[in-house]
Amino acid sequence: MSKNQLGPINTNQFEEYFSPKELDVVINSIAKGANNEELALFIQICKHNGLDPFKSHIYFIKYGNQMSIQVSVEGILYLAQQREDFNGVTNQLVHENDEFEVEIDPETQELKIIKHSIKIPRGKVAAAYAIAKRKDYPDKVVLIETDEVEHLKNKAGSQWKTYYNDMFKKHALKRALKLQFGIEVDEENLGQDSTESYQLRERIDITPGEPDDFNEEEELNKVWDEINNKLKAANIPKSFLTELIKEQYNRKPADLTLQQVVGLSRLIDLKINEKPELNKTLEFDFEPID
Repeated sequence: MSKNQLGPINTNQFEEYFSPKELDVVINSIAKGANNEELALFIQICKHNGLDPFKSHIYFIKYGNQMSIQVSVEGILYLAQQREDFNGVTNQLVHENDEFEVEIDPETQELKIIKHSIKIPRGKVAAAYAIAKRKDYPDKVVLIETDEVEHLKNKAGSQWKTYYNDMFKKHALKRALKLQFGIEVDEENLGQDSTESYQLRERIDITPGEPDDFNEEEELNKVWDEINNKLKAANIPKSFLTELIKEQYNRKPADLTLQQVVGLSRLIDLKINEKPELNKTLEFDFEPID
């Protein structure tokens, strides 16, 4: 049996962290397609760091033979909140009619919000900012203007189109938390038999084997682009995808998590192969799913 083939999985070592039913969902849904070493690594990281995949703290993603383990903004915030030196966060949008002032602190050389007051009507969103606070450390302030995230909004299938304000705030919050509270996984023994060496560090790349600038929203957009391209190439109408999402998840497309969208892409491959009649040319106006 090759390394990437699934064999019998010894679940006894993980039942202290996941119940048998939860473990079954992890194996067959959340980390579907993982081989034994990858599954053990994923569960060990969840267990050691206290991350809950059922709360969208962490994702297992696999394209072909490439595995990636990603921590979401909710997971990063959760880990920061567990620290004794965590001192809170502030996360806000700035609108064009707000009174907003920011300066560089002469002592710390960090950005400092001097004033933010709201006027009604507020006008269009102009920026987003997040402040990550840590005891005995200068506050980390991230300020992002709308021009810097316009490319995310314009991508096909992007959740930024539907939930622009929420996604913008999350984007700023994630960057501030990563600056103030980095999370890392020791990669030295990746692929070896033992996973006991995986542990938290103060400054970390949260993605084993991937760049530390991984952006969850961009990854989600990328998978939606792949799905839309598959449908367009196979001449399959959007109604097929809408019904498939309703049948499998009973959710709106924009409410799907990254893990669910990756699973959806795999399912579409299976459906296309199983039902050749879907490949017949159909007359419809193709629109990327939002």
